[in-house]
Amino acid sequence: MRRAVRLRREQGARLRAAEAATFAHYGVDAASEPLVLSDPPLRTRVVRVGSGVPTVLFHGGALTSTVWAPLLPYLPGRALYLVDLPGCGLADPFDYRGVDLASHQTAFVGSVLDALGLERAALIGASMGGWFALRFAIARPDRVVAAALVTAPAIALPGARMPVPMAVTSTWLGRRLGAVSPPPSARMTRRTLAAIGGDGSVADAPDALFDALGAAMALSAPSVAALDLCRWRTPHPHLQVTAAELATCPVPVLLVWGADDKVQPPEAGAWAAELLPKGRLEVLPGGHGLWFEHPQRCGEALTGFLAGIDA
Repeated sequence: MRRAVRLRREQGARLRAAEAATFAHYGVDAASEPLVLSDPPLRTRVVRVGSGVPTVLFHGGALTSTVWAPLLPYLPGRALYLVDLPGCGLADPFDYRGVDLASHQTAFVGSVLDALGLERAALIGASMGGWFALRFAIARPDRVVAAALVTAPAIALPGARMPVPMAVTSTWLGRRLGAVSPPPSARMTRRTLAAIGGDGSVADAPDALFDALGAAMALSAPSVAALDLCRWRTPHPHLQVTAAELATCPVPVLLVWGADDKVQPPEAGAWAAELLPKGRLEVLPGGHGLWFEHPQRCGEALTGFLAGIDA
């Protein structure tokens, strides 16, 4: 128990230091602070950047809000709130065992908006964060101005396949490895994310970013290992968003998809955009780490979409 507490403290300090260096690298003025939620009752953290139209961002699974750093300079005129998902990064550990995930996703996003004092906001999510955003847009469209999903939203849509590095973390092997393996180095984290997002997604990012994400992976491992998302690489169908649910969502939704996304090809995004009453698909070159490879183009797509809604 003492060792676990010590390791969390060490990785938390490592994450904060590497995050500060990462934001400095990208010229981002950011303020990080705890965020206490009521439903589910947990403590996470929010990184505040910029001012203007409120926009809440949710990162991918097992990572942390630092992952957005390359994109932030290309989202001007917005008050950005980068929130760590339950059990991830600098959020408190979270036991996902026995949790109804769809209800949890909706409650979490709603509680984040409450804690931030936002009645309505635009949402941006990547991978698992996109899944959270999509679930909330379907369940509570009255609180969502618009939703933008950057890359395939994890396993949210039928036909998704979990990449091997992600699938391992949600198996007994992942739980065993997480308990005995040392925290991943920046170099190891770079290689892991390249296996998921493609080599291009990590080529230009600084080591500090991957040092922060490696610390986040170490901090997130116990919580993520408790997620029962798939049978090896095949997601459990009951966790996925149905065609009927997509068809009832009145929120404007942009799907920004990488042409070489390894989780799911752009055809899945086209299927979802066709079902969503106000859905739109934009395909960019790149993979599951799309905003790493083309931050400016990704930012322009998001800014153009959200500006149209703001107007």
